[in-house]
Amino acid sequence: MHVHLPNKDNIKEGVAVLIDGYQVGITVVSLAAGLSSSKQYPHLNPVSAYFYTNVYRWALRHLSLVPLWIGGTGSYCDTHKVWRRRFFYMDEFMPKWLKYILPYVKDEEWLKEEKEFRKFKKYAESAFGKHYRYPSRNFNNFKSQETQETVEVIDSSAS
Repeated sequence: MHVHLPNKDNIKEGVAVLIDGYQVGITVVSLAAGLSSSKQYPHLNPVSAYFYTNVYRWALRHLSLVPLWIGGTGSYCDTHKVWRRRFFYMDEFMPKWLKYILPYVKDEEWLKEEKEFRKFKKYAESAFGKHYRYPSRNFNNFKSQETQETVEVIDSSAS
């Protein structure tokens, strides 16, 4: 297949298109969108303690896979399934020495985050844990695929 290079002749003929500044424009739009949603989603705000705690936890999840990768257990793909470990290290917080590297994050925010976690452990986790079943390696909950239809949900044309 012949590729038309973006030179003056090909652009004049209309066989090649040159988009000038596209990458810069998309970068500006994504930064603006990220900054505008930083209040609603503190874990996406790069000046928030929640952001760095989230990054720290995901780094721990990735690093925990290194021994599996080096040891060669299973296939290459099995050693990179970080999403399986998404509930690992949920109680880990940034170490004190790492907090000194981030002076622009307020100390009150680190404390607020730990206080919220203690409340979660005390009240929400116990209430939530009663109803949550951790997924097993093999799918065996076929009842979960059955729909519960009520009178409100039934289509009127079915009768």
